[in-house]
Order: sequence, then structure tokens, then C-alpha cells
Amino acid sequence: MDYEQAVEEAPPGWRHFSVEDIARLPHSVRTHELARVPPGEDGERVVRALFWSLVYHLEPRRWDELASFEPIHPDLVEALPQGADLGLDVGAGSGRLTQQLVSRCHDVIAVEPSAGLRTLLCRRLPSIHVVAAWAEALPFPDRCSQLTAACGAFGPDEAVLSELRRVTAPGGVMALISPERPEWFEAQGWERITARATRPPDHPAWIDDFFGPPSPPRELLMAKV
Repeated sequence: MDYEQAVEEAPPGWRHFSVEDIARLPHSVRTHELARVPPGEDGERVVRALFWSLVYHLEPRRWDELASFEPIHPDLVEALPQGADLGLDVGAGSGRLTQQLVSRCHDVIAVEPSAGLRTLLCRRLPSIHVVAAWAEALPFPDRCSQLTAACGAFGPDEAVLSELRRVTAPGGVMALISPERPEWFEAQGWERITARATRPPDHPAWIDDFFGPPSPPRELLMAKV
């Protein structure tokens, strides 16, 4: 999500954070996130733009609870390739997609920059190898993965897509569930699967107040390498 879009689309919970909370982010995270902030921005706009990073890194349990009420549509899971030797879940969060890959791949590696989300993921899936890294710099050799996947994590960011292509083996598949701007991927030749809309599970009122209404992922974009 580009900066202006992040500012405009910040959920109501952005008011829960302040400029002082940005200073609480781990140094490497703060440096990474502030690199996309234009010079001279006022504090409110920066907080709005960094809302999701503040949640992931400072209050990961909030994200984990939201994800529990936004399950991936089963039709999308069924459409993912099976039998991959290695599956990568990039931007894995607390494991919403990772747990689906376990039964579809011989080995699974989850990549997640948030220490708090990694902790939750490791507790939930202790047999999975979890790596701390950014999608723009994946610590894996070229052509190592037969299924490189992500859920709700990326849009048409060339730095990220270049890395996803690099680590995906010839004949392997890149699979993005509910990426930003799915129409862009479809226009580039990615296969697009749209599942029927479903009602989110019953959930606590605070989720709507903080994040807005839950929106379970129902788009899948896939491209063979």
C-alpha cells in the first residue's frame, strides 16, 4: 500500500496510537517504515500511515484476534497447489496461511518481520521453521521454493515481486491471497479466482471499532514461474 493510500485508509484504531509509539518500534522496523514517509509530514498522518506496522509490532495479539475472524475462504485453500517440496509463506503474520500450507507442502518456512507475531506463530505451529526477514530481502537461495505464497500482505510492489520470483523454482507457483489491487495482477496475466462472499464469524464489537468490519480473504492470484 502506498503512503497516501495508507493515510486515507487507516482504520479507526489509528487514534489508539501516537507519535511516541513510533519511537517504541524496534530500530530496524522504525528505519524500514520511516523510509517511505515524505519529508515534513505531520505526526497524525505518519501515525495513520504506519497503523498496520504499529499493530503488528506493538500489539500483535490484536492482529491475531482479527485474523481469527477473517478465515481464508476454503475454495482458495483448495485451489492452491499440492505436493510442493518447499512452501514459503511470506509475511506470515501469526500463521493464518501457514497452517494451510502444512498439509500441502513437504516442508514449510514462514517469513515474518514482527517478533511478536513470530512468537505467536511458533507457539501455534512449533514444527514450522520461522525466519525473521522482510519480503524485499528474502534470505533464501534462488529457485528454492515450489510454492511461494502470501495472504493479505502485498500489492504490485516490484521490489517484493522480484524477490518472490527469484526464490520460486521454474514450474513453481506464486500465490497471493487477497493482495492489494488484484485487478493489476490479473492484467499482468495472473490467474484470478474470486470466491463467493461470506459473512464474517460472530466477533467482539471492539474489532469493528478498531479495525472496521472483518473482511475474510476471498481473492487468489496465481502465476507459474
